Parts: sequence; structure tokens; C-alpha cells
Amino acid sequence: MSSPKGIFICYRRDDAEGYAGRIYDRLHARFPGRVFMDVTGINPGADFSRVIQDTVGSCHVLLAIIGKQWLTIADSSTKPRIQRDDDYVRHEIATALYRNIAVIPVLVRDAKMPGSESLPPDLASLSKRNALEISDDDFEHDALRLISAIEYVMGETRVTPPPPPPAKSSNRTCLILALVGILLVGGGFLLIIVASAIWNSNQNNSRYESTPAPAYSNEPKSEPSEGAIAPSASFNPVGSWQLRLEGNGQVAQYNVDIHSDRTYQSVDLEDGTQVSGYWEYNGQLLSFASTTGAISMSIEARSGNSYVGHANVGTLQFRAFLTPRGTAD
Repeated sequence: MSSPKGIFICYRRDDAEGYAGRIYDRLHARFPGRVFMDVTGINPGADFSRVIQDTVGSCHVLLAIIGKQWLTIADSSTKPRIQRDDDYVRHEIATALYRNIAVIPVLVRDAKMPGSESLPPDLASLSKRNALEISDDDFEHDALRLISAIEYVMGETRVTPPPPPPAKSSNRTCLILALVGILLVGGGFLLIIVASAIWNSNQNNSRYESTPAPAYSNEPKSEPSEGAIAPSASFNPVGSWQLRLEGNGQVAQYNVDIHSDRTYQSVDLEDGTQVSGYWEYNGQLLSFASTTGAISMSIEARSGNSYVGHANVGTLQFRAFLTPRGTAD
């Protein structure tokens, strides 16, 4: 197995130390354990040229950070450091160029790319490398551009995965997504608390402040089918029912057992998904609430032994048919 590709940051402390540190932090977050800088701590007596060759040579990309004084910083003899044979920066870049390691010049503090005539012969080809600028005003954006360039050079470009193919049409796909959609756990528990508060209020033994039932005066009403009559005022939700939902090109059926203790259980007849929670009926609207979602059905008419109306599941609306299956406890 090949070793992970490394990145070497070459800079002058007197010229761009602050930028080098910030760039290192951004690159280390993207390429942890693969970013190197500072070979100045070479032991006395060691061959610094060999140390540089070994360190730089093990990397795949070298970043040459160039500030305004990169070319002109001089030693005590007033000779620019870049022209000295023992200059670390010169040797680091020259080693990378000689070994065909990718070199990316990074210009900071409004620096300009040096021309080949101002560079020593072993760095002349650096002037032909495409440089990338990093500014204080847009540092984060520029750092991302640098990371993208490094990813490209190292063949590690992150490709955004294509969107998944459209799901095959299903009679229950949208309904299940809306009815059994994943909600935040906190939101699910809040839903249970609200439903419990409504139940306790109706039992005149409330420990929570009851929440008024929302008005549904604008809900569209179903047109009663032939032979349909208004629902009996004595409609009692408690029992075992089959709930059928039709609309939006979908059909879904559930067995629903509604209990007198204000709880219910339902089973999806197509995939066997089971849901339980609390229910409430205000004389017109039969509502179900659980940790996975909520559904409400308006009782608008009665046709034969079925109650008909509309059901809201999230933002979707369906024709609803509630047919008794027997008596539940």
C-alpha cells in the first residue's frame, strides 16, 4: 500500500510566518497528518542538504509562500538570502523542482511573482509556475481555492455525488415519507406531550395547559357520494377500523385500532410498518399523533358503513375512507 501523499510548506519566518501558520491549520484540517513545515531544526553536524532532500522528497506538493520581502531579505553581509548556497528556502524549492515535485507559489501580502531573471538558476523555472494569491480580506475563500488546487494535483479531487435516480412510483411512497418521516426526537416528544395535554383536558384532569384544536374551516370538503348521509352525531372513534387513503396517484391502507384510553395502533397493510400514539376527536376532526408524524381526517359524510372525508398527511391531502373492522377494547 502506498503512503499518503504529503504537502510541504516552504516559507521565510521574517516574510510570511503568520500566513504559513494559518495555511497550515486549514490544510491540516483537510489533510490531517500529511502537512509538513520547518526543517530548520537540523541537528549540529547533520548534512542540511540531505535532510531537506529527504523531507521535501517524501512529499507530493510543495507550497512556496512568497511575501513582499521574499526576494530581498538579506543576511549580515547584505546579500539576499535567496542567492546564498546554504539558504533553506532555496534548497527546499530547488529540491522539489529537481525531483519534479509539484510546486505551487502562494502569494501573500500583495506580493508579485518574481521573474526568472531575479532568481538563482536552480529556481528559474519557479517563475513559470501558476501562482495562487491569498489575501486577508478573503482568506477563507482563498484557502479553499488552495485546497482545491492541491486536491487536483494529488488526484484527490472531491466529486459531488450525482443525485439518486428518481424513486419508482409507489402507491405509498409520498404518504409514508410524510406519515412516517423522520422527525427530530425532541419534536416527536413535544408532539406526544401536546396530544396528551388535549386528552387530559377532555378528561377534566389536565396537568398541562390544553392546546385549542386548530380551526379547519378552510379545509376542502368531499362531495358526498350517491346515498351518502351526514355522519351521526354519535360517531365513536373507538374500535377497529380500516383506513384507506386515495389521492396524488397513490393508494394506502392501514388497520387502525383506536382504544378508549386515547391511544391507537396502526399497521401499514403493504409493508407491515407499525405506528402507535395518541388520538383526539373534536366532533369533526379525528387526529392521530405519534413520534413519527401526525395525520388528521375530517369526518364529512357516511356512505354505507364507511365514514368518508379528507385526510391531511403533512402538506398532502387525500380522500379518506374509515370502515369498521370490529370492536376494539
